[in-house]
Amino acid sequence: MICQEYKLKGLNSMINKNKTVQPGMSFIEIIIVISIMALFAALAGPKLMSVLGRGKKTVTANNLKVVASAIQQYKIDTNQYPQKLEDLIKKPEGISGWQEPYVGTDANPEVPKDGWGQDFEYKLNAPRSTPAYELYSKGDPDKAEEERIYAK
Repeated sequence: MICQEYKLKGLNSMINKNKTVQPGMSFIEIIIVISIMALFAALAGPKLMSVLGRGKKTVTANNLKVVASAIQQYKIDTNQYPQKLEDLIKKPEGISGWQEPYVGTDANPEVPKDGWGQDFEYKLNAPRSTPAYELYSKGDPDKAEEERIYAK
């Protein structure tokens, strides 16, 4: 019995001497955590990008409404449509009735941009045609195909 106790004590001391426990994570544990994070990113990434894309479309639609409203106010004040969008922020030569910058603020007049930071496209149509003008965004510049978003 004493011999067995001595052997067990000796075995325990050998285990403690040869194998030390160090705090931290092993290489395998780190690889597993990175794999789980990559899987999560692969599953959640497309959904997140879809939400961001819808947000840019919403910003574009709202900014188109602001610019269209400014164009209508310009028409009311001057009795004609602007030749270009810059006419909404800077009085053109020979125009009477122009009141103020129609978009932006007095300190910082600026024509809003679409959700991707691009300028809107504005084209004045022939007199007495319907609609009187076209106002739209070309959409996401990263897409191969142009996806116009029109003012409503």
